[in-house]
Amino acid sequence: MEKVLKDLLAYYLGLDDDALKTHLKFATAATKERIKTIDDLQVIIYSNDHDPPHFHVKTKNGNIDAKFKIEDCELIGGEISAKDLKKIRAFYLSPKGKIVLSTIWNKRN
Repeated sequence: MEKVLKDLLAYYLGLDDDALKTHLKFATAATKERIKTIDDLQVIIYSNDHDPPHFHVKTKNGNIDAKFKIEDCELIGGEISAKDLKKIRAFYLSPKGKIVLSTIWNKRN
């Protein structure tokens, strides 16, 4: 129970004011699940997101906002530096990277 509450609290604390208002106002609003944080890169999957199955990579300061296919880690939107792209691909190719992303996508969408 403690882990669930920690995760829930971390989720709500991670929302900005506008996202929190929207989330609380609309029960059907998409929610996000932070999968991994690599340095300042947040790997996120949104519930009820559109196909193809994909994940987002964002930074809190908004400098990076990119999308990648879960199938092959292909960049399908946004811009990201070669250095940060290497970090994302390393996570994706790690023993559990793609499996975790696929599992969470299937659970949330």
